[in-house]
Formats: sequence, structure tokens, C-alpha cells
Amino acid sequence: MEELSLTEKIGLLTGADAFTLPALARIGLRGLRTSDGPAGVRGTNMDPADRSTSFPAPIALAATWDPALIEQVTREMGREARAKGIDVLLAPTVNLARTPYGGRGFESFGEDPVLAARIAAAYVRGVQSEGVATTVKHFVGNDSEVERWTVDVRADEATLREVYLVPFEACVTDAECAAVMAGYNRVNGISMTEHEELLTRILKDEWGFQGVVFSDWSAARATVQTALAGLDLVMPGPDGPWGQALVDAVEAGLVPESLIDDKVERLLRMAEFCGAVGAPGDPAPALDVRKGPHARRDVVRQAAARSFTLLRNVGEALPLPREIKELALIGPNAVHPVYQGAGSAEVGPAVTMSPLEGLRGALGGGVSITVAEGCAHSYRTSGPDAECTEDPVDGGPGARLEIYDEDDELVYSGIRPNSELTFWDPLPEGVAANAKQLALSTMYTAPADGGYRFAVAGIGELRLDIDGELATETIAPQVNDPMEVFSQPFESGVERDLRAGQRVRLTATGRPGDYEPGFVRFRLAAQRIRTAPELMGEALAAAGEADAVVVIVGPAPGEESEGYDRSTLALPGRQDALIEEVSAVCPRTIVVVNSGMPVLMPWAERVSAILQIWFPGQEFGLALADVLTGDQEPTGRLPVSIPRTEPLVPVGIAKPHEGALRYEEGLSVGYRAYARTGIDPRYPFGHGLGYTEWDYEEVQLPVGPVHAGADVEIGVTVRNVGPRQGTETVQVYLTRPVDGVSALAAFGRVVAKPGERARIRLTLPARAFAHWDESRHAWAQPDGAFLVKVGPSSRELPLRGELLVG
Repeated sequence: MEELSLTEKIGLLTGADAFTLPALARIGLRGLRTSDGPAGVRGTNMDPADRSTSFPAPIALAATWDPALIEQVTREMGREARAKGIDVLLAPTVNLARTPYGGRGFESFGEDPVLAARIAAAYVRGVQSEGVATTVKHFVGNDSEVERWTVDVRADEATLREVYLVPFEACVTDAECAAVMAGYNRVNGISMTEHEELLTRILKDEWGFQGVVFSDWSAARATVQTALAGLDLVMPGPDGPWGQALVDAVEAGLVPESLIDDKVERLLRMAEFCGAVGAPGDPAPALDVRKGPHARRDVVRQAAARSFTLLRNVGEALPLPREIKELALIGPNAVHPVYQGAGSAEVGPAVTMSPLEGLRGALGGGVSITVAEGCAHSYRTSGPDAECTEDPVDGGPGARLEIYDEDDELVYSGIRPNSELTFWDPLPEGVAANAKQLALSTMYTAPADGGYRFAVAGIGELRLDIDGELATETIAPQVNDPMEVFSQPFESGVERDLRAGQRVRLTATGRPGDYEPGFVRFRLAAQRIRTAPELMGEALAAAGEADAVVVIVGPAPGEESEGYDRSTLALPGRQDALIEEVSAVCPRTIVVVNSGMPVLMPWAERVSAILQIWFPGQEFGLALADVLTGDQEPTGRLPVSIPRTEPLVPVGIAKPHEGALRYEEGLSVGYRAYARTGIDPRYPFGHGLGYTEWDYEEVQLPVGPVHAGADVEIGVTVRNVGPRQGTETVQVYLTRPVDGVSALAAFGRVVAKPGERARIRLTLPARAFAHWDESRHAWAQPDGAFLVKVGPSSRELPLRGELLVG
């Protein structure tokens, strides 16, 4: 610190570029590299030559209710970060799923603060065990995407303390996270990057946070206010509100230099933790995520399978009986599976294992599998399929990318494995500044007779040529949030009739303009047109011949994303009708829901089984085959409640009024809101079946009063009364006398063989008995009789007991 000038110190506090922090060679500091998460380590781009392991989405990790497993999973994430040269992972997201409409809900750890805190702390410990810093985000109240850059969240002290701050506090005090990211939003009228009460008094002073407070990307908009409030690092760089403006503010006496020193010390501590100070450490091990390491793929596969949540299983429809000879695999997500959510959480998967590939490998040649899409689930054009494309220059598979400068001179030409370009993709050095026009071209071969739709999508000026002739051109309308453009780019297309084997040259041209510096989103699409009756007819024919049907449904890629919330919980397209008609044809119909957040299930009582599989990552097909065949028991439990109908959702679409979003429900979030309103969800928080049955036999509570402010240990005995070994998640809910609020206090997993009893000791932490006293601005530990309830879900709690505190 003594060696640095004020200008040098402040120069370290704004990013060097979009993802790298500044270096300062004379003190041995290299530039830390950051990467988006939280479902993998993308790196600083989406280079097709630098792929990443696609881990299960965070909501799936939460569905395991297994902190030990999560620590194992995220340790592998940390190892991959190290191997990719990443020092800081911009994850985990610990904002709660306040409403099922949240577009980014799949990035959360569910609706309950205790579950989210346990899973989040395990996530941090796993990543940081490999010397990679985590950045817990988005502090705080960034629980929906509506007006996310400006929305003012209005929440009282108790709601913040008892609900939304809980996972952040656990990551700081239990797991010692290296960084926290301040969100775009305001809380009670103050921008989070300028919120001294939350950033300094609570986060740093009260909780003792020793790490770095990042701004979310472009969230810092003021100089003096952000510096005084407790922000430590402005991202991205090199531009921003600090730099010379902050130097001037310090020299003018508006900001004490001691605050600057504190920020630099925090940054250097994080750099030291990551091995970025002093002599360079050993080089990271080489990593080819396509080929392995197999241990990482095995962990991802196991985590996905253990996250799958069996909601219904009538007549032992699952696991599939070995005598099945004809299986129908139906549904839009069977043909176009969604491995991950969209937005900054997205990675370029190293591999993708489809449901068909997984089931064929598991069932072998003795079972015939028929695949039918059944219906479309997206209005956007998909593809083109890789086997239908050919580079028009070299003849290999893929598409040719050409980049032209402002003088229409060709400055880059290269092959791409697919026909899209995003703002994360690297361009050759010196090209990006001159990239005024992009062109993607491919030779497309029609796989069958019929109609086809060809389209161009992106930002700016768009044009599509077919065999050298103009097919369509347009200017994409501007939208406010770049992430919306990334996930759902504007599309313009045409339809053509082709014969099987007919080849056409497709050339998509785009001029991105000045929409967002460094941002590019551009794609060429091609898809065979299928009519609704044709698709449904194929599905019903396949179902009629099958011994069992697996229908995989869910949103289309990009429909759950950063940048916007969902407008409905209904399955898109005719998926509800598809399930109804298929289940009427085949009695053994298993519905697999491939979504990040809950969907409506009006057909729930008319199908044999329902399996919620979330966004399971790259090992989708293998994990699904493991569970459907019974090689792996689905041990997931719901981290969110699933509603019956949209009018019965207690906390619905986030609707700010005059810029303010009021958390009027207070503590009543998720299952607590259902309890308060007396509404029955379709499936409650904590629900999940397995392949065996359990009896809850006894809860053992302390005899006599326990001291206020102390942890309390209890015992629970359960017995496996089913036909096979299984795993049960025992859940403990505590009802406090002061206001009758009932909330999750503890949980744990037991494993037992058929007929075997299992006993588990669980600790009810002192905080579970406390409430926030707004008059004293402090935690209160009241005396009285607390009701302890134990069972397999928030709605099924057969064991009860009273615990006296005093």
C-alpha cells in the first residue's frame, strides 16, 4: 500500500476490460480473470474451441437438498475454473424465487431462505476449496427481472432480515465468500451500489465481510456516493464513474483516502487468495472438457439424477419394467431438450447427451424407441441441424463466418460449428473495432420433401439471401435489455418448398450498428415446417403402439432467461393437449417436465407419473435414463411450490407501481404464503417421492425448557416400509408463538434398506427461534412454546411436539 500512489490505487478499482481486473507488474499483481456462472465456468467468451462443462442449474442443485453433494459438484467447478485460467467465478446467485414468474428463477436456490443458505454456503465452499473466488450475487432484492436496472424494492426490516438477507449472511459468515456483487436495483429508495446501510453497516461491519464488493456490470453510476457507501470494485472497465473522477474527489476531501486504502486491501486479499500476487504459481492443468475428466462428468450426471423430483407415481409406473419392448419418446423437449437456462448463466456445453441417446444406451437393442415431436413449443425458427449444413468454401460441416470493416473490406473468414454468433464470441485481434458487417453462409440440404422456414435473427440491419437472391431484409426493433436480445433475438424469415436432397445456399447478413458496445447477437436459422395435425398424429400413432410413453415437455430454449420475467406459467404451444391425448391412448404415460421454474399441470391427475427434471445440464440423457430405469432413485425434493392455477399463485407477476415494487407479503413467501392464504398448491415445497415408502415413527425432543439463544438438537426415527433401499429427506418446521409463522428450520438425509429403521440427529439453530424486532433493530430471542413439526414436505408433517424455550 505504501508503494502505491493515489492514482495507482484507484486505477486498481475499475475493471481493465469486460472480464479482467487491472494488473500492476511492479507489485507482482497480475490481472484477475472473472467468468460468469453459476451453472458452469464459461470463461471470458463462448469460443467454440473452448467449451465448458454444463452443470445442472442452481435450482436443480437446490432440489437435491444435499449440501455435501453440492460441495462435491462445485469443487469440480472450481477445478475447471482453475484449468481455464479463471480466478473469480461470478456466482452463486442467492436471490430467492419470490415468484414463480421470475425469468431468472432457475439461477436461484428456491423460495426458502434456510434451504438457499445451506446450499449456497456449500456452493461457495466447494468452489473456493480450489483457490477460486466466488462472487455471491445480487445483493439484495434482485428477485425478478422486471425493470431490473431501476426498480425500487420496498421491503421492511423484518422481511429483509428474516428472508432475503439470510442466504447472503450464510455465505459471508459460514462460508467466507471472497466477493459479493451489488445489484442494479434500489432498496427502499437507494441504489444498491450506493446503499451504505446494507453494504457497510450490515455486510462489512455487522457480518464482518472481509472480501470485495463488486458492482454488477454497469450498475455503478455515481462517483462519490458509491465510494462512500462501500462499493470496492466497478465493473466492467476501463470506463466507469471512478478513475480520474474519484482521484479528484479524494483530493477535494469528498472521499477519505483511508476508504480507498480499505478497498485496495480487500482487492489484494482476494488476489492473494487466488494466487495472483507475487511470483506466478504452477500452471493450471490442461483440460479438455469434451473428453473428460470422467470424474467430472460422473459428478454432473449423479447430481442431475439426484435432483430429479418425482411428483406422482401411480401403479408403480416408474421405474420402467424390464419387460417393456416398445417405448415412445414424445414431446418437443424430447427432440429439442433444454439443457440450461439463458442469459449470462449460459455456457457452450462440452457435450450434450440427449434423452434418446441416454435411453438407447440404457435399454439396449431389445427395446424399440419411437420418437415423435408431438407439437411445437416455440414460434422461433430453430436449427439448422448440423447434418444438413456444409461450409460453402471448404465443404466441411458448419457455417462460414465473414466479417467486413466500414469500407466493406473482408477482415476475417472462418468456419463455425453452428450458425450463430454472440457477444461472447472472440474475434481476431484488431477485428472487433472494425466489425461493421457480419455474414453467415451455409449450403443447406433438405432432409425431406416439404415446406421449410429460413430466417435471420439479431440486432441492427438484417438480410437473408437464398441462392444469391434477396429473401427478406429488415431492421430489428430496439429493446432495453441486451439479455432479452441475446435470449430472444428479433427474427425475420421466409418459407420455401424443397425436395428431399435439394441444396440451397443460405447467406445471412447483419450490421449490428451501435446498439451496445461490444455486443453482437446474430444467427442463421433453418427448419422444416410441420403442421399441428401432422405432429399430433405421429405422436398418437407412436403412443398407440407403445408399452409405455415418456412425454418430455417444457419451455423452449430462451424462454427462461435473464432480462425478462415470464408472462405465464402455462406450457407453451399445444403441450397440455398433447399430454391429454397421449395419456388417453397409452395408460402408462410418464410426463417429464424440463423447466427451470414451475409450470401449470392441469393434466396431473390423468397421467401415471410426473418427473420434474429442471435444467439438468449436459448429461441430461444419461441422468434421465438412470432414473427411468431405476438404476438411480429420484431423490429430489421441491425447492419451490408448484401452483394449481395462475389466479391461485400467492405472489404473482412482479408489477412495480411508479417504479416501486412492494414486498407486501412480508415474510409470507412461497409455502408460507400458501399457508397464510389457505390455498393448496398442486405440489408443496419439500414434496418428492422415491422408489420406496417411509413411515415417520418418532421425534425426540429435549425434556424440559431449553435456553433462549441456544441451538437445540432433536432426533427423528423413520422406517423404510417399501420394497427397495431408498433415501429420505427429513424436514423439520418450527412454528413460533410470537406470530404463528411456520418455517423450515432443519433438514437431513437418511438411507435405509427395506424394513430398516434410520435415526437422524438434527440441529435447530438458535436463529430459527428468533425474529427481527424492528423497534430495537435487533434479533429477539423470545420465550414460549414452539411447535416442532417433522415430515417429508411442508404440507405432510405427521410428527409433532412442543418445545419450551425460556
